Amino acid sequence: MTLFRFGALAGLLAGLALAPAFAGEPISVDLHNKSYVTKCAEEDNVYYTLTSPKVASFVVEAKTPAYVDTIVRDIRAPDFSGCNFGHSGGADGASHYTPPTATLWEDDEYILKGVVYPDFWRPTVVPVTIGKLTQNFLHLVQLWRKTPAGPIEFLVFYPQDGYWRLKALPPFRMREVAYGSSFLIGPVEESTRPFVAYKTVGFDPAKLAFTLEFARGGKAVVTLKELTVGNAAVEVALDGVDLSSLPFAALRSMYVAPGNADTAQTVVRATPGAAPTSTVVVDYKDGKAASVSFDRPQPSTHNTSAPDVGFRDFRDR
Repeated sequence: MTLFRFGALAGLLAGLALAPAFAGEPISVDLHNKSYVTKCAEEDNVYYTLTSPKVASFVVEAKTPAYVDTIVRDIRAPDFSGCNFGHSGGADGASHYTPPTATLWEDDEYILKGVVYPDFWRPTVVPVTIGKLTQNFLHLVQLWRKTPAGPIEFLVFYPQDGYWRLKALPPFRMREVAYGSSFLIGPVEESTRPFVAYKTVGFDPAKLAFTLEFARGGKAVVTLKELTVGNAAVEVALDGVDLSSLPFAALRSMYVAPGNADTAQTVVRATPGAAPTSTVVVDYKDGKAASVSFDRPQPSTHNTSAPDVGFRDFRDR
């Protein structure tokens, strides 16, 4: 992979040190299922939104699936067998292209990188700031953890449309695990696909925290909470965001069948302390959730090692 330094524009992101506030009471939020059935494994047919005008903070977590120790072959290649759209040798149609990548910040434990692609479906300018370094045209931001086996990427997001992916450190017998489901943080809007419009993004290396300033107003701080073998989590603190009419978070994924899915079942606790109930991910009916996870109880032929993703610890203002 080619590395180079982008030219920097000096600037500090206002509000970069916004402190998370998790003192509110536990609440349940509205969980809406907008998924549909498909035969195409490369189609994001799973779409859930989380809505509450009162939510002030929550946690997003990624857990390596329980069956990880049984994986013999970790299948990550795209599968277009049930799809009716064309492709040219890769999931993005450009498998031979190596995008320009820059190291934005680095210390003894972590590396932050930025990636630029030839084009993007939502060509907006979202400045990304780390201290005095500002980059205006990044399509992808990656956070890596240094390990004895080499750097491992575990968190990525796309500044131009607000999609995030998170995964845990891999088991010791595996070099890495796959990404699977994506999630969105902030007021979720819909166009040709769901998105969150960011105005600016800032990164605080001391706190391993991203500050998201939304185009609609308000901010969120996304802070790394946990990163271990098998588990990863980020805390999200919202500040001044109008959530009266839009979701505060969403999940995007794919499901064709239980053994061909990035997520296969929805596991919900309707109220804090309630017993969990599970439903096939495309069949869940709208309801309340004090926590929700999107799991796979059996190995998949699609992104076999990708994590189960969940939302929990919703707290009010």
